[in-house]
Parts: sequence; structure tokens; C-alpha cells
Amino acid sequence: MIYHLNLIMQTTCIAKIGIIGAGPSGIFLSLLIAGAPFEIHLFEQNGKIGEKLKLTGGGRMNITNKVFSVDEFSSENQNLLKKIFKSPWIQNREQIFEELGFKYFWEKNRAILESENAKEEVEKLKRKLEKQQNFSLHVNSRIVSAKQENGNYKLEIQSSDGAKEDFFDIVVIASGGMFQIGMNTSKNTVYKLATDLGHTVTNTNPSLSSLSIKNNPFANFAGISLHGTLTDLANKISITDDILFTHNGISGPATLDFSGIRVSNQTQICFISKISEEKFIKDFQQLRTGSHGLQKLLHNFIPKRLVEWHIKQISTNPEIKIADINKEKFKILIKNLFHYQFETIKETRYECAWTTRGGIPLNEINSATFESKISPNLYFAGEILDVNGLCGGYNISFAAISAKIISEALKKRWLNAKITA
Repeated sequence: MIYHLNLIMQTTCIAKIGIIGAGPSGIFLSLLIAGAPFEIHLFEQNGKIGEKLKLTGGGRMNITNKVFSVDEFSSENQNLLKKIFKSPWIQNREQIFEELGFKYFWEKNRAILESENAKEEVEKLKRKLEKQQNFSLHVNSRIVSAKQENGNYKLEIQSSDGAKEDFFDIVVIASGGMFQIGMNTSKNTVYKLATDLGHTVTNTNPSLSSLSIKNNPFANFAGISLHGTLTDLANKISITDDILFTHNGISGPATLDFSGIRVSNQTQICFISKISEEKFIKDFQQLRTGSHGLQKLLHNFIPKRLVEWHIKQISTNPEIKIADINKEKFKILIKNLFHYQFETIKETRYECAWTTRGGIPLNEINSATFESKISPNLYFAGEILDVNGLCGGYNISFAAISAKIISEALKKRWLNAKITA
């Protein structure tokens, strides 16, 4: 019986599917529905597939994370996001990557590609796609418009061969929130297909991006990094990780994650993460007797040049002794070390970001299938949705999870169709 069904799947296509976008979610979905009775067309406007996937994890590719919950993601509708996170595929995401053929190892919280070669892995995925029956890959092919006609979807396709139109039973938009890293784009262009088909778009911003600082006091420290904490003073949410100072402001893992969760321009930085403020104060007071220098104490926690900067905020003497720091200067020092406030301005250029915050509202899709509530047989996968994860494998995991949820929904529809036929 199983052999007979497989034979039918290989020889008879009951639906024509157009998948728009050959990023992680588009690639994963195409692979996960391999063998099902679908004629699959994967469209990519760039010349190659998985361009951003090749860069993730510094080219090593972050796969997923041990700590993986709704707390590592943001959305304008957190309640619906929590509903999505009840899917069994959230817990079984490793099974999805195994099904896709990924091999990886754990590096603390993160699963890293075993070969540590993301570019090579994308080429493997491409070869797997090309071996699939009833599959066509269309690169340098941009979908200009999408319309519903007689229960089908008419896509207008612009390629190097010119313009043409084609009809599909099912359409999956997996085009992400930007066209390509390094390419400037606009909201009207990226989400045009979705809005053409009746959907709206939340407020969007570049995410997982560096931040500029107004009147940047750290401009002379470009290239220096430390392990610290960034806090949004409006929502009190904090991120602790490595912070890299730049000519314009800050970057590094902590900043990238912080850009995805912050809601205001008012930011606080804690320069010391090794010990608590209370412990630092206690240790400081114990060193007031004798000739202990402030410089030596601060060197235990932050880089030398930043030590010099902090001392300059309270004294003209770089060799100042702890015993000589009065109550007022001590108060300023503690505030600067643990609660330094500044005004951050998110980069407005998408080409400087890794992902997009915002997208298709979650109340416009079925949280169990990711099918549109507005246009039947239209699905959304990955970053184009209003779901934004932290840096380091979270967004790739969501791409795989959304692809798996859609693939299971499509297969279930096929099984029901075969039973009722």
C-alpha cells in the first residue's frame, strides 16, 4: 500500500505550488514536500539561492538553540506568538533539521553546522533540490504581482528571459523582510505581493542591526569590545553579551539582539557583567584603606582605554587612589559603570541589518497551518511574518518550523483529497 501511494506521488501532481523566495524557509519547504504530489516552482530574484544563509554564524551557520522559547522572539501580537509556540514542532525542531539532512554539534547554547561551512551546505541543499522530481528552480526571477483569478493565483514573473504570467493552485510567500543584505529596499516593494492579496503589514524596522549613538562619546574606542548589558529604559528589557564599539555607536551580538527587542531610543549600558553592582560596591569600599588604585581595580572588568575614559569622568588624575574618591565622585563612577545612559538611533538602512522586525500580522494567518485567513491557499513562511528572533540560530529555526508546519498542512490536504476522491 505504501509503495502504491509513493508511486502515485511520483507520477501524479494534484497541485501546482509557487514558492516565492529561496531563502531558508523557501528552501526548507521545497525539500520538506519532496515526494508529495505537487509540481513545485521555487522563485528567487537573485542569481543564487540562500545568499543570507551562507553568511549566518560568520559562515559557520547557526542551526538552532537549546534555550528556545517565546521569550527569545518578539511580535506586535505576543499572545498569538505564544499560540504558535504551542506547536509540537517547536520542541521537535531538531527532528526537522535531521529530516533536512543537517549535521551539527553543540557549542554551548547553539547548534553549529558540523562542517562549519555554510556556503558548502547551501550548495548541498541546491543539489538536493535539483534531484527532486516535479521541481523547478527559477533564479533571477522576480514576482512582480500576484492576483487571484478563478480560484487560482496568477503570478507575473520578470526574468532574464522577459516577462510572463503563470497560474498556481497554491502560493507560499517566503521572501523575507528584505531582498538581500547590502541592498536598499522599501516596505512597499518587499510586501507588495502580500498587500496585493489583501494583507496588511505591521510597523517594520531593520533588526539585528548595529545602533548609532547620538553625540557618540565612544567614537574614539572603535574596535574595542567588552561583555556588558544593554537595557531599554522604556520596557526594562536587557540583553547581556559582547558589545563592540564603533565609530558611529555600538555593534556586536548584544547590540544585534538588543535592536530586535528595544522599543525606545533611551538606552542604558552596564560595563561590568562579571559581578553585581552590589558586590562591586562592597569590594570597592574594602579597598578604601591603603594605596589601592582605581585603575587597577577597573582593569579587572573592562579594557584599558575604557578604564581611562571612566576615570576621566571623575578625575584629571589617571592614577587616582580609591581612598581619594569622595562620595560625589563615587556616585558618578557607579552610575557610569552600571547605569550609563545615552540616546541610540537605529540604522534606517535595511542593507545594514540581518533581519526585519515586523511583517504580516499574526492575526491574518491560521496559527496552526500558516495559511492566510484572507486568501485561501496562500501561505506565509519565515521572516516575512511578524516574528523576529534573537541573533544566533533563532530565525533559521523559525524558518524551518514554519516550513514544516506548512508542509504538514499541505500533505494533510493531499491525504484528505485522496481519501475523498
